[in-house]
Amino acid sequence: MGAVTGTVLTSTANEVVKKTIGPVFDFLVKKYELLDIPRFKEHYLEYCEKNLEIKTLVSQDKSFHVDEIYIPIDIMQSGTQSRLEINNFTALDNDRAILIKGLAGQGKSTLLRKLLSNNAKRFSRLPVFYELKNYNGGTLELAISKSLSHFGVQISEYALKKLLSDSNVKIYLDAFDEVKPEFRIELIDEIKRFINSFKCHVVCTSRPSTEIDSLSEFRTFSVCELTEEQIFGIIKKTASDHEKCDELCGALKRSPLHTRKDSILKSPILVVLFCISYNLGEDIPNTLSQFYSNIFDTVFYRHDNIKGKVYRERHWNDNRRVYRELFDCLCFISLSDGLNGFSHEKLVNFVSISLKHINEEYSIAEKAVKELSSITNLIIEDGFNEYRFVHKSIQEFFAASFIMSLQHDRKISFYKKCFNDYSFYTTFHNSLFFLEELDYYNYHEYGFIPAITNFLCLSSQTTKIDNYAIPTSVKDVFLDDINLRAKFTIFKAGNKESYEIEKTNLTFDKSDSYPTLFSNIFKFSIDFIKIELSDKELMSIIRQNEKGLDNGWCNLSIRKILKFKNLPDTIALEALKLGIDVLTRNKFNNAIDKLNNRRDSLNSIDYFNF
Repeated sequence: MGAVTGTVLTSTANEVVKKTIGPVFDFLVKKYELLDIPRFKEHYLEYCEKNLEIKTLVSQDKSFHVDEIYIPIDIMQSGTQSRLEINNFTALDNDRAILIKGLAGQGKSTLLRKLLSNNAKRFSRLPVFYELKNYNGGTLELAISKSLSHFGVQISEYALKKLLSDSNVKIYLDAFDEVKPEFRIELIDEIKRFINSFKCHVVCTSRPSTEIDSLSEFRTFSVCELTEEQIFGIIKKTASDHEKCDELCGALKRSPLHTRKDSILKSPILVVLFCISYNLGEDIPNTLSQFYSNIFDTVFYRHDNIKGKVYRERHWNDNRRVYRELFDCLCFISLSDGLNGFSHEKLVNFVSISLKHINEEYSIAEKAVKELSSITNLIIEDGFNEYRFVHKSIQEFFAASFIMSLQHDRKISFYKKCFNDYSFYTTFHNSLFFLEELDYYNYHEYGFIPAITNFLCLSSQTTKIDNYAIPTSVKDVFLDDINLRAKFTIFKAGNKESYEIEKTNLTFDKSDSYPTLFSNIFKFSIDFIKIELSDKELMSIIRQNEKGLDNGWCNLSIRKILKFKNLPDTIALEALKLGIDVLTRNKFNNAIDKLNNRRDSLNSIDYFNF
C-alpha cells in the first residue's frame, strides 16, 4: 500500500470517527452534567486516533489505521462450534461483558482495536481502550483515568464513573495475561465489581488459562485458527507487490504442511513471519521454532538492503553471532522481569547486563541499543522514550534460545524450577513451548518426566505408563482445593421478596502452593466436570455452610458439591483422569522411548565410546 493512499485512508477513517464519537460525547456530557471537563473532547478524539493506529512487523517506520490492515478473523463462543466473523459490521453488542481468549500471535489486540473502530464509526459508542499491563493496583476507574491523562485526556475518577454508568460507553481491556502476577487477584475482584457496578459494556482479551477464567460474568469466546482464505488475505495485505504475493501463495499451496483445512500458519503472526522470512525458491519452515529462528537472520541481513543497499557501520560489523547472543540475553532478562515494554533507561540497563554476560564492553550499551533497534526492528520505539518488542512471542522465543545456551547445570535448575514453582512457570510457559521442541531431551529428562513421576508417584523414570492409580493425595487436592464461590442477597419490598445469586466458576486458587502440573492438569480437567446447581440448590448449600462465610461468600469445594447432591466422587475423578491422559500420558511415553533409545545407542555404538 502506497504512503499517500495509506495517509488518505487514515485521515478519512479518523474523520468518520470524529463525526460519530463527537455527537455521542456531547450527548453524554449534557446528560451527566459534565461540562466542567476541560478540553476533554479534543484530546479524547486524538486519543481514539492513536489507539486505532498500528505499527506492523513489516512496516515499523509508519503507522496504519486498523481498518487498512485488518483481515476479518473468526471467534467461537465457548460450548459451541459456530464461528463468528469479526468484520466491519461486528459490534458484539449482545452481551455486557465479553472475554476473548487467544494464543500468542492470534491478533487479540488488533481484533480489540477493530471492535473499537466499529463501535466508534458505525454504532455511535464512546470507546475507552486500556492496556491491563499498566495496572498497578487500586480501582479500575482510577487506573483508566490515569491512563487517559497520559494521553492528555483529563477526567476525574468521579466524572469517569458518571460516563461508565451509560450503556453507550464501551471499555476495552487488553491483555489480562500481561498483568503483573502480584496484581492479578486484586484485578479479578476489580473487574467483577466493575462489571456489576456500571452499565457500560466491557470487552477483555487474554491468553488461555489465566485467573480471569474464574469470572462467570463474562461470555467467553476463543479466537479461531485461520482459514485458508484468511491466510491468503493476510499475505495479500503484507506482500510488497503482486508478484511476491503470488509467489508466497503458490509456495504455500505446494507445501505438504498446508492444506485447505489445516495449515502450519494458524495465526496472523505466523503468516506475517512467513511473508518476511520466505525467499524465492526456499522451502517453507516446517516447525514454529524454524519460523522464529529464521526471522532474526532475515531482518539482520535485509536491513541494509531494503532501501537501495545502503551500508551502515556497525560496532561488530556483520558478526551476527554477537548481536544474536545479545538479543537472546536481553529477551530472557526482560521476560524474567515480566516486561514487554520499557523506558529507554531500562532498556539500556538490560543491554548493559546482557553485554556483561556475553563478555563484551558494557559501556557501549547506549550504542548497542540503537543498533539493536535499527538493525533488527524486533524492538521498536513506541512513543517518547518508550520501547517494546514488536510482538511478545518474539521475546519468548529468543528467551528460549538463551536458555538453550546455558551451561548444563543451570539449564537443569531452570527446568526444575519451572515444573516446581507455578509462579515462575507462568513467566516462562510460552518459552517452554518452544523449548519442548528446541531442547527436547533436556526438557523432558530434567523437567517433564520427573514432574509426572512425582505427580503420579511412579516407581521409575525410565518405564512407560501402562496402568496407573491417581494418588490419594492428588485426589484430595482436586476434590478439596478446587472451589467455586457463591453468595446470595435477599431484597424485600413490602410483602414481596426477591433474591440475587452471584457465583464464580470452579477455580484452583492454591496453584502457587503446588508443583506446576497440579494447576495445568486441574484447569484442563475442570472443563469436563458437569455438575449443575440451580439457584435454589445454591441457596440451600450456602445456608448449610453459613458458619464458614466470608463477607457473605461461601467457598464450595468439588467434594462439598458432590456430597450435597448425593453424587459419587468418581464423577469428578473421571474428569481428572481424562486430564492426565490427554495432557501427559502419550507425551510421557514417547519421551521415555526416545530417551531410552538414545541411552542404549550411546552405550552400544562404538562411535560414541570416548
